[in-house]
Amino acid sequence: MKHLICTVGRPGGWAQDALTEYVKRIRGFQEMEVFHSKQGPRAEKEMEDRAKGFWKVCLDPLGDSRSTAEWRNEWNQWERSNRSKICWMIGGADGHSEELRKSCDVIRSLGPQTLSHELALVVLAEQIYRVESWRAGHPYHRE
Repeated sequence: MKHLICTVGRPGGWAQDALTEYVKRIRGFQEMEVFHSKQGPRAEKEMEDRAKGFWKVCLDPLGDSRSTAEWRNEWNQWERSNRSKICWMIGGADGHSEELRKSCDVIRSLGPQTLSHELALVVLAEQIYRVESWRAGHPYHRE
C-alpha cells in the first residue's frame, strides 16, 4: 500500500521530528510520502491535484472514527478492492471546505477531541505506522 499525507502547512520542531521518524519507520513496510501545501486560498486545490489517482480519505471531525483494528480491517478491504494508493487529507486551522469533503472517497476522524494541526499529523503518522507494522507481522502493535 502507498500512503500520501497531504497537509496544509509545514510542521516545525517536535512535530517535524516525530513526523520524520514515523515516515522513516513506515517506509520499512510501505511506500510513504508527505506533501505540504502552503496555507492560503490555493491549498486545497494543490492537495487535490497531488492526490489524483489516490483513494482520498478526508480527516475531519465530521467523519467516523475507527479503532486501530477497524482501520486494519478497512485497509485490507481497500487493498482487496484495488485501492492500494491512499491519500490522507489534513486541513489547515479552519479545517476543510465542504467542496473538499465531498470530493473525498471517505471521511474519517481521529477521534472526538479537537487536535492541533501538527498533533493530528503526528497521530495520523503513528497510526499508519501502527497498522502497517501490524499488517506486516511486526510486534509494535499489541492487542
